[in-house]
Amino acid sequence: MGRIGVIVAKEIREALPATIFFIFLFHMIGLTKDAVLEDYSFTALRSAGATLGALLVAKAILLVDALPISRLSSTSRIYRVIWKTLMYGVVVLVFRFVEELIPFLSKHNSPASAIQAMSAEVSWPLFVILTLWVLGGLFFYCLAAELVRAIGMEKIREVLLSTQQHAQNPDARR
Repeated sequence: MGRIGVIVAKEIREALPATIFFIFLFHMIGLTKDAVLEDYSFTALRSAGATLGALLVAKAILLVDALPISRLSSTSRIYRVIWKTLMYGVVVLVFRFVEELIPFLSKHNSPASAIQAMSAEVSWPLFVILTLWVLGGLFFYCLAAELVRAIGMEKIREVLLSTQQHAQNPDARR
């Protein structure tokens, strides 16, 4: 494998956990949105949009992680989780806004008139609720990523995939 292949493989490995997590989350959000709006036709286009959104968020996470500002948080793990959640949340909020804006851009002549139409037609309470779901998902993603960093992937695999009962060792419970 050439140098470019190694770089691409590394990027895919790093983006895969976030991509899988957000594909699931965005499809659930799409289903929730359709149910609330009583539009029960979750089409292939909407599914592709949710998948593309997950890919964009995963790439945004990689980009934000590469920025020096992502390492400005405290040494406390919970503060790092909160800091990264907020940073990713800003990026996702921009994506969510653009996602809502795109259909209006195709119907209107200028971005200003599209934004004006969007502000009148979008259900802002639903937008806020769905954004809160995404922020909650981001928090759990950041928390899980920090736990994997702290404990190690091998230990996580051992704990989650082990079939052994640890009751034989009474000291393991303490």
